[in-house]
Amino acid sequence: MGTILLTCRLAPALLAAFLCAPPAAAADEALRVGNLVPTSFSFLPLQIGIEQGIFRKHGLEVRKIDFPRGAASGHQALAAGSVDMVAGGGVEMGFIVKGSPELAVALITERPNSVTLTVRNDNSIRTVADLKGRPVGISTTGGLSHWLVREISRRQGWGPDGIQAVAIGAMSAQVAALKTRQIDAGVIDLATGFQLEELGEGRILVKFGDVIEAFVNQASYASTAILKRRPEAVRAFLAGWFDTVAWVRANKAETIANGARALNISPAVAAKSYDGVLPGYSRDGRFRPEAIRTLARSMVETGMLASEPDMSKLYTEDYLPPLR
Repeated sequence: MGTILLTCRLAPALLAAFLCAPPAAAADEALRVGNLVPTSFSFLPLQIGIEQGIFRKHGLEVRKIDFPRGAASGHQALAAGSVDMVAGGGVEMGFIVKGSPELAVALITERPNSVTLTVRNDNSIRTVADLKGRPVGISTTGGLSHWLVREISRRQGWGPDGIQAVAIGAMSAQVAALKTRQIDAGVIDLATGFQLEELGEGRILVKFGDVIEAFVNQASYASTAILKRRPEAVRAFLAGWFDTVAWVRANKAETIANGARALNISPAVAAKSYDGVLPGYSRDGRFRPEAIRTLARSMVETGMLASEPDMSKLYTEDYLPPLR
């Protein structure tokens, strides 16, 4: 401290102004939040909360970082300390069992309203029954999209492997594979599915939220490092998130306009996505026991884990805003 003061007395005026001025907020005080599905309407509140200054009202500077290559890359970044929190799929709690230093801290959506099974618009696949043994694109083996394909296969009576799940990665790669007939269907987010329909290039075959009820579709995760070092920042973020979700509910037209711009989709597609996703948002972030049980089963069924884990060690509700 003495060295800094001495430097300020001796340095030229300009340098002294930089060295002796009250320090600005340190760069690491910003909370770095990863968006693991940048095309998903479900995660739009992250962008809206930043633009509307809602997180700032909670004393927090949030920096959004997109991970278009899928869930694994985002959780690797979380483990490496490149981001502090991520918004991703509930199935990704399995990464915690495998040693990733993080916890799920809030439920974002329970029913998978934001996820579809989309096919080409060429009548090659007319019903789910036509998908037996056919290749269907998923983002990551062991992730949400993988389980959804296996669950649809199981419900058709074909067992979990009756549909051939093909890990492709980013949503753009899935769309390209669908168009070039490398796959016959893809697990594609709702907004992209509506966009393909608008262009006449695809058709939504299944909206997963219509067939799967109790589940942890999407969740917010925080690294154990940020939970220890800045727990108040995690609480502020979650308070800001749920205030933003309330804003989204109350401001349909503005949310649709924001979605059209942020996701590069038409206002019509954004409006359909809003109506499809909105009912699925959690109002309080709590994890229902029934949804947790389904999630535990999904981790085994995707092959992510050999047996169902102790789920109580994978999530916490300690950082959520008080119930209103």
